[in-house]
Amino acid sequence: MRLSTSRYIAWLPGVLLVVAAVLQPWLEATMARHMGLEFPLLFVIGWLTASAAGPRLARLIEPWNAKGLTALVVTALVTAFWMVPAALDLAVLHTGVALIKVLSWLVAGMLVGVSWRQAGVVIQAFFIFNWCWMTVAVGLIYQEAPQQLCSVYLVDDQWNAGAFMVFWAVAVFILWLPGTIKSSNLLGDSVDSSKTRRTN
Repeated sequence: MRLSTSRYIAWLPGVLLVVAAVLQPWLEATMARHMGLEFPLLFVIGWLTASAAGPRLARLIEPWNAKGLTALVVTALVTAFWMVPAALDLAVLHTGVALIKVLSWLVAGMLVGVSWRQAGVVIQAFFIFNWCWMTVAVGLIYQEAPQQLCSVYLVDDQWNAGAFMVFWAVAVFILWLPGTIKSSNLLGDSVDSSKTRRTN
């Protein structure tokens, strides 16, 4: 059963990458799908690749990735860069930039996938809070901007892209917070449970 699961995880990033390549014209036909679906999909593929690679990838980048800090900083820069409208234009108009976009999102997902646990709660919180507020702020700017920000997408489409960004920021924060509170024992449940077991 474990072997079957490992094979499934090993094949899944490649299968999803083929799906992303096939769907590329549809994904990039609108600004909302480009930013709200293609970017997260590439990031998840990178994360799954890190899981498939196992501890070997962590050992490979360990010399320059203390506590996962370097990896998370690089990821923050990658995600911030692709929020810039001009970068989005170039990714649509130039094949070379489009390839860099795909590779950068895959690398960002891999770096987070291999570094997230070792980062610890404090560094995770710093990364999550900064990424979420930045993404919400940019999303609101996209929604409220009266002028066309991208030359390849219409004004109406950028409102939808902004809504996707706000959605992902809120979703990521909600997904991260409960697990962090539980694992950090911030509510003291584990201590109380331990005392209860000792009493019994």
